[in-house]
Amino acid sequence: MLLATAGLCASKSDSADSPKELAMAMAKKAKRAQKAGHNAEAYLLYSQAAAIDPKNRSYHARMEVLQTRATKESKPQPFPGSESELPPADLSPDDVFDSLTEKEMAAARPLNQAPSLKAKPGKLDFDLTGDPRVLFDKVAQSFGLDTVYDGDFPRTDPAIRFHVSGADYRDALHDLEAATGSFVIPLSSRLFMVAHDTPAKRNDLEQTVAIAVPIPQVLTTQELTEIAQVIRQATAVEKIAWDSADSMIVMRDRVSRVMPAVGVLQQLIAYRPQVMIDLEFLQVDLSDMKSYGFNVTNTFSLTYLGQILNNVITPPSGVTNLLTFGNGKTLIGLSVAQVQAMFNQTLTKSNSLYRTQLRSVVGQPATLHVGEKYPVITSGYFGATTTSGTVYQPPPTFTFQDLGIDLKVTPYVHGMDDATLVIEAGFQVLSGSAVNGIPIIGSRTLKSTVGVRDDEWAVIGSILSDSKSKAVSGFWGLAQIPYLGQLFKQTSTDTEDSDVLIGVRTHLLTLPPDQVVTKRLRVGSDARPFNPL
Repeated sequence: MLLATAGLCASKSDSADSPKELAMAMAKKAKRAQKAGHNAEAYLLYSQAAAIDPKNRSYHARMEVLQTRATKESKPQPFPGSESELPPADLSPDDVFDSLTEKEMAAARPLNQAPSLKAKPGKLDFDLTGDPRVLFDKVAQSFGLDTVYDGDFPRTDPAIRFHVSGADYRDALHDLEAATGSFVIPLSSRLFMVAHDTPAKRNDLEQTVAIAVPIPQVLTTQELTEIAQVIRQATAVEKIAWDSADSMIVMRDRVSRVMPAVGVLQQLIAYRPQVMIDLEFLQVDLSDMKSYGFNVTNTFSLTYLGQILNNVITPPSGVTNLLTFGNGKTLIGLSVAQVQAMFNQTLTKSNSLYRTQLRSVVGQPATLHVGEKYPVITSGYFGATTTSGTVYQPPPTFTFQDLGIDLKVTPYVHGMDDATLVIEAGFQVLSGSAVNGIPIIGSRTLKSTVGVRDDEWAVIGSILSDSKSKAVSGFWGLAQIPYLGQLFKQTSTDTEDSDVLIGVRTHLLTLPPDQVVTKRLRVGSDARPFNPL
């Protein structure tokens, strides 16, 4: 009876407690369980306290601290499914990039930064003496921060004197890390956890992040491979992968490794100077066609002028300039045509100016094509094949050939004012002749290396095409007489000139590497990497 009464009184007393008092009671039980080494029980009690009093963030922070140790104490669960569902062990990863799952890619896309401390601004002077916990508590309170400690962090270390002057919260905490052999893990903007700095604690407690860094399209696959090898060797990042669809490099590892890796990556892809190249193509076409000379008819007709059976013969109609021999006594007339002097000239001149801009980086070629695509037969059947009384002709195959101007420019920057351009220009046109129905394409190429100054024009070369033809017709025999033969012939000349001038001008868009100050990155040592706050 006494036991029942006591239980009833305790029940009434608990029911009268406020949620805040119940949460405090749960936290005290969790603290006792943590001291006794029951981390799983302490984790559950802290989670209940955080659910009862969600405004108290310290319960949730302590719960997160115990999560790793509570997981180790829990019993391992069997892998769902049969052993055949396990990934095969003989799969080898890529030489440079790793493969990321959809879950890891989804975690890297949101722009969620790792927790960082937001302490009071300003610099303070400290001259403190005490064990590590006392030192961290006093420094944290000076900057408006709260501290929690890992369960294995020592409580009764020897006293240490901590004396610094003019230090902000980052410098003060990093100096305390070095003095006490510990490291700080930010949990929120005002709360951080202190743990003993060992490789095991780093793996268990340090935050793991996944970051996606966009990559410019101008980088080639070989350049990305070399950059990834440099980052992996310099920062020892655990996983790095390339998303070719979105042109991103995704890195996943601890914060102390990923942040320096991102800084190195951004500097490697940013220190390639970009160049804007202005190109102008001036094409001048000149056509001069002339026809001159004397047009003399080389056909003559004879007309009988006598009488036949007492009939008078009259000259036929249309016959003019009738010439009679012997003053008309020969009864024969010879028709002579009039001589015509002729001169015709057709002069055509056209100027075409093409302007364009190409943007590239050092060592990366930029290409340009001005022209059209012309279908050229590559194979065809021109004989007859009889099949079942019908003639079958297979269809021909053809490809499209680029006609016009092809240009490839590769820039190299030597400083703020000088640059070198490696230029390969080609000009392809139809020659006008064909072999077996396949047209012959004339091609002219120009390869040049030219040094130019920034924002100044330079003419790098020209492509010339000259064609001259001459045709002579006239009275055979008389046209070959020197000087006098000009009266009995006609001359036609055709002159075709085509000139293409190529001018270039460069604009430096970004500074060359010798003008850029490389940023310094603090990474710490291999045993004690730098953890950003």
